[in-house]
Amino acid sequence: MKKVLIIAGFDPSGGAGVLLDAKVVRALNGYATSVVTSLTVQDTQRVYDLKPIDPHFFEYQLQKVVEDIKPDSVKIGLLGSSEIAVVVLRNLKRYNLKNIVCDPVLRSTSGFEFCKSEFIEFLKYEFFKACDVITPNKNEAEVIFDVEIKNFDEDVLSSIQERMKKMGIRSCILKGGHLDGELAEDVLITKSGIFRVYAKKQGFTDDIHGTGCAFSTAFATFLAKGYNMYDALKSTKEYVSNLIYKSIKIGNGKLILNP
Repeated sequence: MKKVLIIAGFDPSGGAGVLLDAKVVRALNGYATSVVTSLTVQDTQRVYDLKPIDPHFFEYQLQKVVEDIKPDSVKIGLLGSSEIAVVVLRNLKRYNLKNIVCDPVLRSTSGFEFCKSEFIEFLKYEFFKACDVITPNKNEAEVIFDVEIKNFDEDVLSSIQERMKKMGIRSCILKGGHLDGELAEDVLITKSGIFRVYAKKQGFTDDIHGTGCAFSTAFATFLAKGYNMYDALKSTKEYVSNLIYKSIKIGNGKLILNP
């Protein structure tokens, strides 16, 4: 059984973060371990507050679980603080971890800011270089690459590819579920190429909680199984599209994915 290490925040509603991530890994027949970066106050409607875990205690947890259960891939979600990010970066290198997928959680859809500007700069020019792939949505990609994205035309994608090379980012998946149109387009950008994957939109992704978490976790699970990035993207897109189609109303806010 392939093992996926989840490094992410705790959402008490179960609609995102480590609770959702662990369910996704299990649904794909993997084994999930997790280290919580931060506690949040949130429900299906919005994020209200965040409290990062003590970085020394976090590192103690991280090291013990990695030394005991060597992961086949790593999914990184909400980091919560620059101190936690530094600890994660140090240990990614220390243990020479592979198949590192980072979902750059910068801001919630309800408007809660997870990252200050200095923190974002550290992620852009230091942290992301240690990851095999980052999976930003449109808004996150605009911040990371300092570019306006109205659609995924060739000029925009080529510009992002050039910026990736300068920033030392190995691979990036741009998620297009929030763009206009009947098709949800995702684009894998590497140093050597640009690869597009399409799927029919299954629902109103703005009204569904946790799609970014589920996407990056599924992708990390497929990498753990030995898929190459393009095949992992195709399988992830199919899996998440089905989850969106089967999402449920469990609270007073957004729909929830139910792996």
